[in-house]
Formats: sequence, structure tokens, C-alpha cells
Amino acid sequence: MATPITPDLLTSGQPCQQNVNPKGLVTSGPGPEMANLQRGFDFYSWLTFIAMNSPADGKVIGQGPRPGGDARTKWEDLQNYRPLADVMLGDGSKPVWGKRDVPDECKPMDGPGKIIFRLGEEAFNQPFKTGPLIDQDGNYALFDILMNKPMFDYIVDNGLYSKQGQEAFGTTVEFPIGNSPGPDKPGHMGAIMLKVSYRILDPIKSATLLSKFHTSDALIYFPGGKATKVGPACVEKKLGLVGFHVGHKTDRAPQWVWTSFEHVSNAPDTDDVASGNLLPRYNFFSATCKTNCPARNDTPPQPWDPDLTLKFEGDYRSQVVREKMIPGFVQREVTDLNKPFRGLLKGTVWENYMLLATQWPSAHDSKTDPLGAPAPTYLANTTLETYSQGKVPLASSSCMACHGNATTQHVPATASDFTFILEKAQKAH
Repeated sequence: MATPITPDLLTSGQPCQQNVNPKGLVTSGPGPEMANLQRGFDFYSWLTFIAMNSPADGKVIGQGPRPGGDARTKWEDLQNYRPLADVMLGDGSKPVWGKRDVPDECKPMDGPGKIIFRLGEEAFNQPFKTGPLIDQDGNYALFDILMNKPMFDYIVDNGLYSKQGQEAFGTTVEFPIGNSPGPDKPGHMGAIMLKVSYRILDPIKSATLLSKFHTSDALIYFPGGKATKVGPACVEKKLGLVGFHVGHKTDRAPQWVWTSFEHVSNAPDTDDVASGNLLPRYNFFSATCKTNCPARNDTPPQPWDPDLTLKFEGDYRSQVVREKMIPGFVQREVTDLNKPFRGLLKGTVWENYMLLATQWPSAHDSKTDPLGAPAPTYLANTTLETYSQGKVPLASSSCMACHGNATTQHVPATASDFTFILEKAQKAH
């Protein structure tokens, strides 16, 4: 109900499911029960962030060998998570857990700890092809989707990795749920899907940025064909993490729990812009642009397909502002919670990340609303849902409302349990 925020939480591990209570720190004002529930879910999100971003070698978060105590994370270890491209294979064949597939063009540059990043359209174009995001150095932002082993195993065990397998699947898709240990059952981690966003770190400037970002050494594979102008080819880039978005299916949250983090320097919010209280430099906003600036949260001009430089053609730079979407009490609660958690991570790269909010089902067992009455109603990450921020029903970003539309490739289409991952399956050869 009021767990102390102490260094013990840095080694407490990832909760199997949320444990929240309507009674807690908030005792007055409008809706204290909802405020306490929200705080519980946001607390849970911070524990998730800390656990997943702890070093893959088992050390404490922030105690890695790189600047700012950075290190390769749990989710970058192929024994814990697999990227989408390693699961929904291009030939529709059965994927194998732990097998690292390096394209021939990348092999000369391969080495320990490097990630393989396959540049399909979804890796540079935001959901529903709403457009790319261009940072203040003129580089494309890049996106990747990963999943944990419980989710992978469900896909493989049920043949959902191919179009034919989904057509043959004759029941409802229900990914495994996470549950805490009880007297009659062990604790179990549920299906987790992770979406991350990166900015490319300019090698000339990156020396001053290494202690500000979690970084990854990436081999970016251009497959050619429809996805990119060029390829097959491979380039090497250093990536800085700017967005971290987690969905975890748990007991009492069959609609999943949706966690969203961002780098603190991504973009100002609307109040910052109105007051002029701006940082000297943002990842996706210029505080010094005065004339001929791009419209706020506008999409770049086409064409959108990148070449090997991953530089956007022309001088366009995205001008991103974080819109006010969530209720004031949620904003106040998450701001208050971010301070002590970021304080635990003081002096590390991880103090540069903040929780935006957690979306959760306030009526998970509703008989009339399959979405479970999402709370808060809207939630957007400025790097992952840049162009769908707002408060317009069926148009603005809502994790559950959006993912509730996801389907399989069965004919007729069937619900895919709040994930678009199954839509990426190819026809088996």
C-alpha cells in the first residue's frame, strides 16, 4: 500500500503481476481510490523498467562497465527476449529459441554484444504507416518489437508463426498470464511484448552523450525489395534508447498492463512550450527554431524510405511536443513517483528516463466492455505514437483501444489477444 522506495527495489526483480490497492497514500481530493490504484500500477511499471533494464550478466542496474554504469540489458539477451524478425521469419518456417541469425552482409562487422536490427518498414514508419520520426541531427528514429519466452512458446506451440498455422488454429488466442505465487500454484511470468525506439548517435557528438543514453551497438540490415531503397546491405550504428513501451498480460489484467517510458530529453510538453521553460536541446524538438519551423507533431514530407545513411533527405527535423492527454491527478501522481525512482538511479544513464503513465483495465472482468474500461483513457509515447496524440475517440492513442483491434490472419479474421505481432506472419514455403 505504501512500499518504501529504497535501493532494495533495484534488486527485487520483476513482479509476475500487479499488486494494487484502492487504499494508500492518497486520502483526500477527488477520486482517491483511483489515484491509489494508478499509483500501484505505476509503481509496478517502475519495477518492470528496473528489472528488464538490469544488466544481462546479473549485476545491479547502473553498475555496468560503460559510461553511466550502462550495460547490455536483460531484454537484449537472446535467452530472455527475441526480436519480432527472429520469430515471424520471412519464409514462414518454425523459429528456434536462442538461435542468432546474422545476415551474410552483416557477418564481417559482427561481434560480441551487437544486436541485429532488420530494417523492415515497421522499423522506421510509425503504426498504421503514419510516418517516420526525424531527430534533430536529421536521422530516422528506429523501432523494434521483442517478446519474452512465454509469448514465443505460445506462438510456436500453436503454429502461429505462419499464415497456414494461423488458418489451422481453431480456437481463441489466449497468451499466458502472469500470476503471483499462491498456496496452490507457483508464480509465473506472463506474455510480455516490448517495443523500443532509438535515435542514432552521431559518432562525433556521441562521446558527450554516452552517459545520457542506454546505448546499443547495432548492425542494421537493409533487406532490399519493398522495405527499403537499397539492399541487401548492412551498416553499423550506435543507437541510443529513447522510448520503452511494455505490455504484460497478467491475472486480473487480461487486456494486458501497458507501461510507457521515455527519455527525459525527447520533447517538451505543451506547458513547457507555452511558458518558454525549455531545455537547450531535445532529441525531437528545436527550441531555437523561429521561422519556417515544421508544424507541431506534423509528419515529414515524403518520400519516407531511408538509404544506407539513415539520414532524412533534406533539412526537415521533427518538431515534437507532448500533448496533455492524461488526467491531472495521474500527471501529479506519476511526477511525484518519478522523482524518488529516478533518485535511486542518480549518476547512471537510467536517471534520464521517466515513466509517462501506465494504462490498465479498471474493469478487467466487464461483461460489456472487452477493453476493460482503460485507465487513463489515452496514453501516447512521443517517439512511438507521435502522430496520434490527443483526446479524440477511436483516433487518438490508447494502448488497449488500438491493440483491441488486432487480429490473426485466419479467414475470417479472429481476435489476436491485443497484439499485432501475428499479422506479421508469412506464408510457409
